[in-house]
Formats: sequence, C-alpha cells, structure tokens
Amino acid sequence: MTEPQVVVPVEIREVTKIETEKGTINVIHEVTLGDLIISTILLASLIFMVLSRVIRRN
Repeated sequence: MTEPQVVVPVEIREVTKIETEKGTINVIHEVTLGDLIISTILLASLIFMVLSRVIRRN
C-alpha cells in the first residue's frame, strides 16, 4: 500500500522534524500577517499604558 501524501498549502520557511516510534512529526514555523498585527497592537497598547502612567506622575 502507498501512504497518503499530505499537501501543505504554505511555503515552508523553517521545519523542525521530531522523530518518534510511529514516524516523523514535521512542525512548520511561520508568522502570519495576523500574528504581526496582533503583536503590534499589544505592544502599542503596553507602551501607551506605560506612557500614560509616567505622564500622570509628573
């Protein structure tokens, strides 16, 4: 029997291969645009919170 071929519709940038008794696990590392947007919003919120507290003290 032939094993089914898994097709991943993403461009593989970096892959970590983990060998197990039952086979190989491929972990694909990627950062999406949504990840970047959420990270930027969270960082901006944190900076504004810190700045507002510093401004209130003076």
